[in-house]
Amino acid sequence: MDKKTVVESSIKLDDLKPIKSETVDLKQFNNKPVKIEKVSIIQVPSNFTPLKEGSSIDHIPQWVMKVESEVITSIGEGDTKIEFRCSELFNLIQDENGALKGYPQNDKSNLTKFLKDVGASNPTELVGKSSIAKAYEKEYLFDGKKTTRSFLKFKY
Repeated sequence: MDKKTVVESSIKLDDLKPIKSETVDLKQFNNKPVKIEKVSIIQVPSNFTPLKEGSSIDHIPQWVMKVESEVITSIGEGDTKIEFRCSELFNLIQDENGALKGYPQNDKSNLTKFLKDVGASNPTELVGKSSIAKAYEKEYLFDGKKTTRSFLKFKY
């Protein structure tokens, strides 16, 4: 169905009732203590890695370390349940072919700053450490209109 298709219904406007939908103001969790629950290594799309061989537009995915807090709050139930937690992606070091080499260990890297802030000497010590939640907003273009979304990350 394209955007120009109109679907008619036999539902009467008088029968349509308002339903209070659930929302969460993530700003209420700003500066709250949180515990780190998960650390994983994943690949994400990137415009900052070399191009894939033979391509002029597709880049090699970037290896990152995803750090997540415990669930701070949730709304909904079952299949519609949405969980909110702090999360952060830290770039890892990979070679020009995209093979993962390791993690940065210089004083200016965000991962090094984060490890120091939570009292961990390396990423394997992160699970169970405490940090502080940071709520922030980001603007997006959605259907040609600017919209603002709230997110949670770690303060360091």
